[in-house]
Amino acid sequence: MEEIYQLWLAAVPSPIPEDEARIYWNCKDDPTPGLDEGLRGASYLYVGSWSDGHEPENLHAGEGLCPANRLFSWLFYIGTIDRYQAPLLDEELMARLIELYRPRPGDLPADAIELPRLESFLRQHLRLYLLPEESGPKVYDQMQH
Repeated sequence: MEEIYQLWLAAVPSPIPEDEARIYWNCKDDPTPGLDEGLRGASYLYVGSWSDGHEPENLHAGEGLCPANRLFSWLFYIGTIDRYQAPLLDEELMARLIELYRPRPGDLPADAIELPRLESFLRQHLRLYLLPEESGPKVYDQMQH
């Protein structure tokens, strides 16, 4: 059975310390109080989902066989290259994410929101820090640290 992945974008109001960003991107369970607080105060947007079948054989940054998968791979790339971070959402990153989200001829069917909803969310959250999440804000409302 193929695994289903969901992409939510979290617009976090403050930078995430590099040591906590390293834990985040490496999927570790170590404590991340700054990150947890940032995610509790974040605005969220559900973007879409994909399965293992949407992963290209040789995944490169910004590639994928559906829009949500491309956004996730690009955010992972820029969040881990050079240094671990929550990428700052500026005009350049917004334009790149919109470009990656546009449908492509080889895309497989997948759940996805309309492009104008993504554009609106990104525009409203410029100058915040963007992280890809597998679920929405309810997870962080229930966390106990």
